[in-house]
Amino acid sequence: MAFEKIVLDKVAKVLKDDNRASFTCGTLFVECSEAEARKVFHKLSKDYGLGKVQVSGPINAPELPEFAFDFV
Repeated sequence: MAFEKIVLDKVAKVLKDDNRASFTCGTLFVECSEAEARKVFHKLSKDYGLGKVQVSGPINAPELPEFAFDFV
């Protein structure tokens, strides 16, 4: 759980909001625009290494899309 908390804190700093990201079954889900998802991906890749983070999305949502980030 410590890893998840660290990642959520990093995402909150990028988005300037701590209520749009959560972990489910080891996957990080973030409600954000595509531009914000790119910023999150860049930050996580910088911190954990290129190729260690994979992003999927956008997952269809009426208001704000959601992106899934997996750590490999």
